[in-house]
Amino acid sequence: MQLPSYYQRLSKKYPLVTAEEWEMLDIIATVRYIRKGEDFLRYGKIARYSAFVLIGQFKFSLVNDEGAEKIVKFAFTDDFLANCESFHKKAPSNVCITALEDSVILRINTKKLQPLYDHHRNLLHVNLQLYQELMEQQAEHQYILSLKSPIQRYRFLLEHRPAIIEKISLTNIARYLYISREALSRARILLSGRKFCD
Repeated sequence: MQLPSYYQRLSKKYPLVTAEEWEMLDIIATVRYIRKGEDFLRYGKIARYSAFVLIGQFKFSLVNDEGAEKIVKFAFTDDFLANCESFHKKAPSNVCITALEDSVILRINTKKLQPLYDHHRNLLHVNLQLYQELMEQQAEHQYILSLKSPIQRYRFLLEHRPAIIEKISLTNIARYLYISREALSRARILLSGRKFCD
């Protein structure tokens, strides 16, 4: 069976998964096109699907008590989209996953994926790897938010997450850093010594 070329990229990121296992995943997966601004998962909906990002970028966001949007995570090409807590608890999602540009995903019905873990250790290992990545990203975001000033938060992204600086708009970076856009603009100017356009 000839698999689509995007599985070659995914197999490099998850080398334990065999060609046979990717074929099984392909049977329960569908390619979906998502327009910029469209939700993969809405607030209040129970998560029933997960997905690999084939093309595009997404934000994971929530709304605080004051009604302001806060971004907790970004996902880029070959990253995984899911709300495991909502799926396992059958609880409404408190996170919204939204496309930041026209995107293509490989969507998987999570309920159909679960039985495969019993017979395919490699898939279970990838599932654990994805959980670990998620926990590390959450810990890193908490660390960023613990930094006192907008300059320190923005400097961390410059040094450790340049993809976010390169790909994400100023408005969404500010929402990720939990600062105002104006404070972010000042931090950028102070760190660069010159003005940028966004």
